Amino acid sequence: MKPKDLKSKITNKEEFILLDVREREEFEPENTIPGAQNMPMGKVFLEAAKGNLPKDKKIITICKKGGRCEIVARELEKKGYDIEHLEGGIDAWKEEAS
Repeated sequence: MKPKDLKSKITNKEEFILLDVREREEFEPENTIPGAQNMPMGKVFLEAAKGNLPKDKKIITICKKGGRCEIVARELEKKGYDIEHLEGGIDAWKEEAS
């Protein structure tokens, strides 16, 4: 998902779960997208394995540059999740905003 598409979803108040998959020590609330929950990549896979992530709700993953969030989205999509990642991550999001 491109940053402009995510901005559109937020503006239109679409319902989705926004997961910032960076590690806790990397996560800064002031350096993410408002409304994002921090759930490190390993924990996302653990919670999915336990059945604690909804398959009936859109999930969008984000990280700093887009690599980790793409891996999470790709792997969970194989397991039946409605999931996408933010292309280019937070860096692309910030660039789009400027």
